[in-house]
Amino acid sequence: MKFTRRKLTEKNQTVAVERLFPGGAAKLPVKPDDVLPDSTSPYGPCPRCGRLSNFTPQANGPVTYNDSGYVEGPGGGVQRLYDEQLSILECQGCRQNVVVIEEQYVGGRRKRDGGNSGTVEWRGIHWWPTPGMRPANPDVPATVGDAIAEGTRCLAVQAPRAAAVMFRGAVGQIVTERGSANAQNKRDLYSQLKQMADDGDLIPTLAEWAHQIRILGNAGAHPNELDPVTLEEAEDLARLIGALVEYLYVTPAKVQRARNRRP
Repeated sequence: MKFTRRKLTEKNQTVAVERLFPGGAAKLPVKPDDVLPDSTSPYGPCPRCGRLSNFTPQANGPVTYNDSGYVEGPGGGVQRLYDEQLSILECQGCRQNVVVIEEQYVGGRRKRDGGNSGTVEWRGIHWWPTPGMRPANPDVPATVGDAIAEGTRCLAVQAPRAAAVMFRGAVGQIVTERGSANAQNKRDLYSQLKQMADDGDLIPTLAEWAHQIRILGNAGAHPNELDPVTLEEAEDLARLIGALVEYLYVTPAKVQRARNRRP
């Protein structure tokens, strides 16, 4: 039977939950496909090859033990309890392993913060290789790609303010690369983006996205003046900047290559 990506990811998640709870358990909510993989939800973008992929758990082991004491193991021995573990996942695309440091959640709450009743999950907090370390898409200017890659690495270590600042910097580089002389001569990024929209270099939807990145980037750069940036907001910014460069650089380059192949 051939599964669609959504069905395939749901199937993998069910397998992961059953591995945590022999005999079956209620399925966990399906996470977005673009969130990095962990042992509870083994699918998402591969930090190595960059492809959206499913992953096969290979091994795991404790990293940080907690103060809850000991529990009797399957063979009758005594095991220390832990709330952080290391997991090794194999990408089904590139067939290489990814290392994930994960925290234990119980009932949607971190175990160390008092989660003690409900479904057990292991959520990734650090990945190796660090996302953003692979070479940038050659269709994207290096200045733009480098800023996005650095923002992605900030996300991987849960530094959302730093990520927002780098994604804002990528938008600034897009103005430099694609904006008219009038846009580049404006005094601030808001005016530059507005001018690009007026010039037709950004459609209204993209201009709105770029403004959102700018606003949260400002919040990251000036946390005492604006609201703090959450990890979820920074992840949304990563999706927005990805869509922005796809529209401005990647898709036009693909179209041009297709035209060049025609006799």
